Amino acid sequence: MWKIGLLVILISATLAKNTYVILIPQTFRPGITLSISVNILQASRRVKVEASLEKEEDVVATSSKSFKSGKPGTMELQVPIDLTSGDYTLSVVGSRGLTFSNSTSITYESKSMSVFIQTDKAIYKPGQTVHFRAFAMYPNVTVHTGPMDVDIKDPKNNKIKRLIGLQSPSGVIENQLVLDTHPILGVWKIEVTSEDHTEIKEFTVDEYVLPKFEVTVDLPAFALTSDDHVTGTVTAMYTYGKPIRGIALITSGLESSKLAEQTLPIDGTVTFHIDLADIKRSQPYLNYRKLIVSADVTETLTGISIGGSSSVQFFDNPAKIEFLDTNSESFKPGLEYVAYLRISQPDGRPVTTTQQDVLVKTTVTSDNDTYTLPVESFDVPADGVVEIRINVPNDALNINFDISYGKQHIYEYLSKSYSPSDNYIQLVLLSSNVTAGEKAKFEMKSTELVCNAVYQIMSRGFTVAAGQIRLRKSARFFIPITHLMAPTAGLIVYYVRPDGEVVADTITFDVDGAFQNQVWLEFDQNQVLPGENVGLTVRADPNSYVSILAVDQSVLLLKGGNDITQSQVLEELQTYDSNGEEPDFPYPPFLPGPMPVRPPIVEEEPILEAAPRIARRKRSIMFPYPLPPGGSDAWMLFSEAGVKVLTDATVYQRIVEYPSAMPDMALGEAEGLEEVTRIRSFFPETWLWSNITTSADGTAIIQETVPDTITSWVASAFAVNNQTGLGITRDSTKVKAFQSFFVSLTLPYSLIRGEEVVIQANVFNYLTEAMTVEVTLDSNDDFKSIRVDENGIEEHVSAPQVSILLIPAGDAKTVNFPIVPVSLGDIPIQVRAQSTSAADAVRRIIVVEPEGVPMEYNIPVMVDLKESNTFTQAIPLTLPANTVPGSERSKISVIGDVMGPTIQGLENLLRMPTGCGEQTLVLFAPDVSISSYLEATGQFTGDIRDKALQFMETGYARELTYRHDDGSFSAFGDRDDSGSMWLTAFVVKSFGQARPFIYIDDSVMEKATDWMISRQNADGSFPEPGRVIHTNMQGASATGSSLTAYVLTALVEQGPIDIRTTAAVQKAITYLTTINITDMYELAISSYALTVAGDPSASVMFAKLDALATIKDGMKYWHKPDAPSTSSPRWRSPNQQAKSVDIEMTSYALLTYIRKNDITGGIPVMKWITSQRNSLGGYHSTQDTVLALQALSEFATSMFSENGNIHITVTVEGAIYEFDVSSENALVLQSVALPSVPETVDVSATGSGFALLEVAVYFYVEEDIEEPSFSLSVKLSDETLDSMKVQTCFRWLKAGTSGMAIQEFGVLSGFAVNPDSIERLPILKKIEVADRKLVLYLDEIGSDEICTTFELERVAMVAQSQPAAVRIYDYYEPSNEVTKFYVSQMLQDTSICDICSECDCTAE
Repeated sequence: MWKIGLLVILISATLAKNTYVILIPQTFRPGITLSISVNILQASRRVKVEASLEKEEDVVATSSKSFKSGKPGTMELQVPIDLTSGDYTLSVVGSRGLTFSNSTSITYESKSMSVFIQTDKAIYKPGQTVHFRAFAMYPNVTVHTGPMDVDIKDPKNNKIKRLIGLQSPSGVIENQLVLDTHPILGVWKIEVTSEDHTEIKEFTVDEYVLPKFEVTVDLPAFALTSDDHVTGTVTAMYTYGKPIRGIALITSGLESSKLAEQTLPIDGTVTFHIDLADIKRSQPYLNYRKLIVSADVTETLTGISIGGSSSVQFFDNPAKIEFLDTNSESFKPGLEYVAYLRISQPDGRPVTTTQQDVLVKTTVTSDNDTYTLPVESFDVPADGVVEIRINVPNDALNINFDISYGKQHIYEYLSKSYSPSDNYIQLVLLSSNVTAGEKAKFEMKSTELVCNAVYQIMSRGFTVAAGQIRLRKSARFFIPITHLMAPTAGLIVYYVRPDGEVVADTITFDVDGAFQNQVWLEFDQNQVLPGENVGLTVRADPNSYVSILAVDQSVLLLKGGNDITQSQVLEELQTYDSNGEEPDFPYPPFLPGPMPVRPPIVEEEPILEAAPRIARRKRSIMFPYPLPPGGSDAWMLFSEAGVKVLTDATVYQRIVEYPSAMPDMALGEAEGLEEVTRIRSFFPETWLWSNITTSADGTAIIQETVPDTITSWVASAFAVNNQTGLGITRDSTKVKAFQSFFVSLTLPYSLIRGEEVVIQANVFNYLTEAMTVEVTLDSNDDFKSIRVDENGIEEHVSAPQVSILLIPAGDAKTVNFPIVPVSLGDIPIQVRAQSTSAADAVRRIIVVEPEGVPMEYNIPVMVDLKESNTFTQAIPLTLPANTVPGSERSKISVIGDVMGPTIQGLENLLRMPTGCGEQTLVLFAPDVSISSYLEATGQFTGDIRDKALQFMETGYARELTYRHDDGSFSAFGDRDDSGSMWLTAFVVKSFGQARPFIYIDDSVMEKATDWMISRQNADGSFPEPGRVIHTNMQGASATGSSLTAYVLTALVEQGPIDIRTTAAVQKAITYLTTINITDMYELAISSYALTVAGDPSASVMFAKLDALATIKDGMKYWHKPDAPSTSSPRWRSPNQQAKSVDIEMTSYALLTYIRKNDITGGIPVMKWITSQRNSLGGYHSTQDTVLALQALSEFATSMFSENGNIHITVTVEGAIYEFDVSSENALVLQSVALPSVPETVDVSATGSGFALLEVAVYFYVEEDIEEPSFSLSVKLSDETLDSMKVQTCFRWLKAGTSGMAIQEFGVLSGFAVNPDSIERLPILKKIEVADRKLVLYLDEIGSDEICTTFELERVAMVAQSQPAAVRIYDYYEPSNEVTKFYVSQMLQDTSICDICSECDCTAE
């Protein structure tokens, strides 16, 4: 037996007088008005009510208002925005006509606004740009216009970008993140914070190829264990909605087991049958098991295969019955009890046959008896939701329902509501749809006559309406509905009996119309041709700021969640509803099932608390039935409605003491969870990402050009308005970019001159009639068409190729055009498809490269007119004897700033891969140096600034991918056993110097610095716990002084340092000044380190370095002698670039001159460093590029002048080219391309100032022109026309080992590397597969031969294959290299007819 005690709650400090009732929301929020409902029941005259909000003894807000007896109303309390968390008390005091005092605690909720984030897509490829918008919204849907902060984090939780204090007049902020080309793949996060309110939006970064078509597998919604087969369909459609023709391979099995396979032809769709007999023999118990069906469809035209899958779950029973969790858990004696049942199939859909009725057997327990009411029968409507109405006897204490449908039974237990007088009211919503701007109709049923009642409506956590209901002849009444009541409103109605008891009821219902600002979007055409203009009309409230997004509809198939939708905002508004206290219940709560499936319901699983406490139920958006109250007495009704009551009347609460054990309750049949049926792999492209402001009439029209993609574009929009707030399009709008007849081309990206290639033209006819089509490959001077006579002899002719096809309606056919390119560079390929009623043409580019391997050299010339007003110089140019004819070209460029070439070439300073942690910094550190220079000289503006900041942000993000958990960095991150001291120092230095320009996470810097300091030796030196990346850091004496000097420089140059770092710096200085340094490289780096650290001994060490300098032709530099060569002399360029180590040493020397403020002494050093720059603005490798550009930028800052005006004349084989340089165009790169390489370039100049002229020479060679430092061989095996196996073997020819080495393997045209076939060597750290190139990163290469193998597979029809190059080189000294060529003799001897069985190999 339960012990039940009854308690009458008098919410008053005195005995009940029945004079006032005040309702207060249980929660309040900073900056949002707190509305208090006041009802004076009895008073001699008007009553002044004063309300105050207090925290401890501090009053934070007050309000007062006068009320008349019998005229309920509301008063408002303005809540400050700067409140802190804690306990608050709401006190009310009545005076004049009625004196009272009362108070209650109310809950502070810090959330006063919601932040929403929109991205243009939900998934991105590396290197793409993430566009995002954000705004913060108050509960009344007006938009916050204050500042917002943005953090973007990668999957390792590294902060990649931080934006502080973004704001706009509209309240909508907008920005972007350019992803690095090698980012961390996975889920990224955008965090937006506005006044301590933070929202997170996730997006995915992944690598994949966008398919041309989609494959879906459609299965029954469920299957019965008694079925003997399962029937399904496979659908394969292009993204523009047309069918695929090909072969479908269908496999099926239970969960992970594969049991059956079948192959069927497919033309858009195909039906298949799966016999369950074998499955049942191996798995006799199928209830709740899943059958997985996969289909791989291979397109006949191209041979491309794409898959799709689905599943179906087995059930024993064809139907189930549910007692919806929206039903009340208690009944009111004497009034009708209304509940809803759902009769559905196992998958949740309504039953298809409804001949059976639902039978309800009701057992009533009273004080003296238990009896059964007559069984009632209810029809099952088409939607499967059954409304049951039971007239409850007056003496009922509890009710048990036995509900049956066929063989299915469930049991429900209800208890009575309680009232001291046994009087109740019951609210019924009579309006079928409640919409803002209209009136809602209600009915109040009661157990006694009620003339007057008071109502209050709560929504979004505050009171939105209150008033009095006067009931005359009818118990029905109307309430005006406003947008503030949407999406969900709670109606509270109560009256006070003469004995002081408050009788109440509540009902919760959905309201449509939360958005006053109605946004409408429409294209002026439903279908357009790709590339046509289309109009988009936007309608919203006048002067609204509208943000538009339009994407390929495949984005919705691939991954959603990037947009801001009405349902998302409505769900967020519901979070402001006050959560009532969780009262004790006299029985365990029923575990509810899912909501009814009935459009437009959004299903949401309820959140359950452990018995005997039950959480207040959360509404589903736009549930079609009103929710009854959740409480069994008046106190619980008010609490569940989210209000507290201050009154001297009686608010009844029933207290129940629970027994130690609870009886078991039958919960009906269990259900399996619904799972995602498929994952798409389409990567969408964004079309529109724009903003526009509507005019005074609320409209705006934009004209845009539809992209060339044949697809459907889906557009949505949201708008903000200062008066009416947020509005969102209810439905997206769509425009289809399609043409019924078109041609597409399949061709390789690039070829080598002399190779033959087949251009594949695919012609699609989606017209209603068969078409005779003439397909033409237009001729041009860049290629020859291939014809084959009856004897199989090829003929190359300059003529178009024409083919006539008959293409049935709804079909596609392919034409093959064999050609051989005869020109170099970008070759245009244009194909026309024409019929009597339709035509289309498409143009694509093939890149044709010369035979051999590319080479180049650069000759910089400083035009110095600061001390003389004339300048002349003759520049000789030469080429090696084995230059590939026609591959040679040259370029002359002029710029008026010593940093100009680097500024212009920030994207690509080196012609080598940058795929490890140290190499990544070549994309980062020079940007910092350039930005510092431009900032100091007042030129850091416009596009240059945007480009530099973008490169720094992407470089920062990429470098974090090489970070270890302990804070250190290494060349290949977690693939290395330990962090690298040198690379970690390099990162700390670079990140510290970048802080003035981009966001750098302090924790990254602190952890990296701590890692270095914690490993410092007792003598002050820094060891290298990881693998030595840069061999010069060891120094000739192997003392490690170079590494210590490098770390010392990083610790000082990173910025302000703490006490611990200062101590480490001093220990390093002591170490460097107590050892004997004689090696030239060690002297250079150590003298600079001691100079930046401010140690007096630096000048002595620099003097030792200065004595070792080489002075020649007015330039000064430092050079480490080369080992003597035993090979025959080879060709050398007129300006042979120095080795990387020489550039590094000389750069350290120039930096020391700058720190010593010796500009005059540094000029000849600066001239030599400038003369070594390559045509891209960089140098040999990473370190020399970073150091040289840091030195040049700092030196250029010190000698910068805005004065200067130079006229330069360049004479080349009789042709004259003139350039003018002034302060206005100093950063403009002026250039002229020459079709050949002349023997001499003559330069003359007049005027004053400084300019830089460069002559760059480019050419190809068919054999290596450098002395090899490696041995290299290439062997081919298992050769066929379509595949082969490749083995490369290599070893180091010099003493010791190489540094980190790179193997660049050129892939034969028409082939690609199979990445899965690459042999994983122990020294192999990273693999990159690019167009026609495989790049292998190797730790180091020693004197023992190492071999690696992989496979090549055909991807395009190319014949007469030309040799491809394989090169291995030391990354930090690229002149240590070797290049070899290879070719398959079988492929070199192939003809077009050998590789293209469908080509016309007979003459016309």
